[in-house]
Amino acid sequence: MFKYYDPERIERDKAVVLAHELTVARGENRRLVRTTDGELFSYLAEEIGFTTGGAGPKITTGPGMLFGATLFWIAVPALGIFILAGPPGITPGELAGLVFAELFMIAGGWYFTHLGRAEHRARKLRKARGLPKPLLGAPLDLP
Repeated sequence: MFKYYDPERIERDKAVVLAHELTVARGENRRLVRTTDGELFSYLAEEIGFTTGGAGPKITTGPGMLFGATLFWIAVPALGIFILAGPPGITPGELAGLVFAELFMIAGGWYFTHLGRAEHRARKLRKARGLPKPLLGAPLDLP
């Protein structure tokens, strides 16, 4: 991304930072984030959803996360039935590995469900309040 000098944008950013600092001083839990059109905006924590930048999740929508959660939740009973059927000749170590995989699937399903619901709620809040979509991977470059 190329940076260019825009004095009007710097003034808008300064105004947003000042308003953000005032609301944080009142005790609100807010976060400065660039929007998809590059403007700086102060969001409430519940308006952001989940963070998509960095090493976190690469799925950027709530329905995408819920689809991933569905895949995990389908795998949970399938693996559970396989474990309960008790394939012949399974050793205790292999059984422990299957139980570990089952617990991993449950944790993954819960995590994806949690992120999908958080993004869905945040998207509804942003739409109701007329807020722009955050671009969480963008650098702030504060004035």
